[in-house]
Amino acid sequence: MKILQMVDVPWDSGLAHYALILAQGLNDEGHEVFVSATPGQKPWIKAHRLGLKTLPLVSLKGLGPLRRFVREHGIDVINAHTGSTHSLAVAAALGQSVAVVRTRSDARAIRRRPGGRFLYKHTQRVIAAASYIRDSFLKELKLPPKKVVTIYQGLAVEDFEPVPFPKAFVIGVVARLDPVKGHRYLLEALSILKATYPSLRLRVIGQEENIKIRDLQAIAARLRVNSQVDFVGFQADVAKAMGECSIGAIPSIGSEAVSRVALEWMASGRPVVATKVGCLPEIVQPKKMGWLVEPKDAPALAAALAKLLHDPAGTEVMGQNAHAEARERFTMETFIGKTVAAYKAAIGELE
Repeated sequence: MKILQMVDVPWDSGLAHYALILAQGLNDEGHEVFVSATPGQKPWIKAHRLGLKTLPLVSLKGLGPLRRFVREHGIDVINAHTGSTHSLAVAAALGQSVAVVRTRSDARAIRRRPGGRFLYKHTQRVIAAASYIRDSFLKELKLPPKKVVTIYQGLAVEDFEPVPFPKAFVIGVVARLDPVKGHRYLLEALSILKATYPSLRLRVIGQEENIKIRDLQAIAARLRVNSQVDFVGFQADVAKAMGECSIGAIPSIGSEAVSRVALEWMASGRPVVATKVGCLPEIVQPKKMGWLVEPKDAPALAAALAKLLHDPAGTEVMGQNAHAEARERFTMETFIGKTVAAYKAAIGELE
């Protein structure tokens, strides 16, 4: 197939990552893939780094060149990853034998909008990155159930071969430093656990975004746990960083439409303690591979972590279960295979 992926966000977000690893996986499978993004922005730069063919993103005013590109290159599928590129995709495909697929992999609420009925009438398939997103499409937009399919993001699980657990317990959190990621609640949970587990360590991995490291350090100092917390910043080798931890914590208070980090912890063979936000309840199975708690609830987070800290052998078994689940459900092969099936079904709707 010849496929055009369209993404117009300026940052390397979960949405952009979903689109780009999809493009890379399709390319590796022998499909001809083009990525339409804004030159100079992070998705464009990353697409070039991955060796993908690129096409400068245009506006509706520049529709003519886009329609010619689609026609001259024999594009079979246009996959739009945002609302604005969805409009572009439909406009580019009208009157041509091209299937339009809309992928939704961000956490914003789905709402009816002007022109939406027309767009989805000319959209052959919708891919939701999680079942709760699919349910929202069915409820809010009243789309036919067969038109909307859930496809979880895949992961190169083989890049995260589990290593032996560290001798002492280390809780790890891998996330950009942002209020939505809930770091403060994890620090509060650590303050609850410190009396029982004075040697417990927390490793905070991630780059500064809307919070500075010094701000979190101040919270840790106020809670008197600063001596137990290591702020290590961005780590290029995520697999190595996760292997140095015993438990993966995801204390987010929102977002997590895709939660790549949950899949990475699982592939690393580490149990996960996460909040019930986004897709996390669909991925983390309580008692089998970790625990789920309500967001913004530090005591519940501490209690869930304590269950693992009380049972080192059980923690390792949960880690093994998590790795097995990643290999069974979240491989790149599964991700690409299901997406190709959705594309073929979309093309079939044109006939």
